[in-house]
Amino acid sequence: MKNKLITTTILCLWLCGFCHAQGTTPDFAFALGKTNYFIVLSNGSAKAQNDTAFYNLYRLGKTQRIGKEIKHVVNRSTGDTLKSGSFETNDHQIFFYVKEKSKPSILRLYTQNEKGLLSLKTGISNFVAPPLPAPVGPVPRYDNTGHPDKVDVPAEFPGGINKAREFIANNLMYPDEAQENEIEATAKVKFVVEKDGTVTNIQLEKKLGYGFDEEVMRIFKRMPKWKPALLKGQPVRSQFAMPISFRLH
Repeated sequence: MKNKLITTTILCLWLCGFCHAQGTTPDFAFALGKTNYFIVLSNGSAKAQNDTAFYNLYRLGKTQRIGKEIKHVVNRSTGDTLKSGSFETNDHQIFFYVKEKSKPSILRLYTQNEKGLLSLKTGISNFVAPPLPAPVGPVPRYDNTGHPDKVDVPAEFPGGINKAREFIANNLMYPDEAQENEIEATAKVKFVVEKDGTVTNIQLEKKLGYGFDEEVMRIFKRMPKWKPALLKGQPVRSQFAMPISFRLH
């Protein structure tokens, strides 16, 4: 216990010295495996209706921020806490929780891989993906020549629509600019599923700004191959439209 206390004290002094040199004062410090991290608190816009505070996650020795998570959202007029955030750590993970009245807690999980890098997944506290709107349909579909036609079997995400929702929920990252300004939006996305299942021709019906457009494109470019639509037993190109909702839970 004495050696652990000495080690922790040395780490804190080293961390404070490093952060002071960067002009940053750490509010929390911890280690995952052999890698040290620290968190700095920050506030949102002073002109916003709500007072928002954030956890800013950094790796010791790196100036680039890894993550930005909600600490709290308080109504400036009433003083009511609209959202309350907290975090926990274990040997190789950091859990950020956001609680909101009458809604399930949102979980943002950073997991350390074999190389010591963190990957992020989003869900709710019971690990069930939050519901997302179903794809819009029907939409024009295309045969092998590129002309509109009906198909016998529509294209499908591997495992069905629920798996598509789960994929989006687990990979979606709320843009920092939108989160800081408390902006919510719904992006209407059109895309083509090629004969080999590849997702191409990704288009947004309307530009949203605040980083939403870039995040939508990033998600759809990472999608696995779909099962292509079938016409007379042969795979054909098909076009879909799907809304993606960004909500500050």
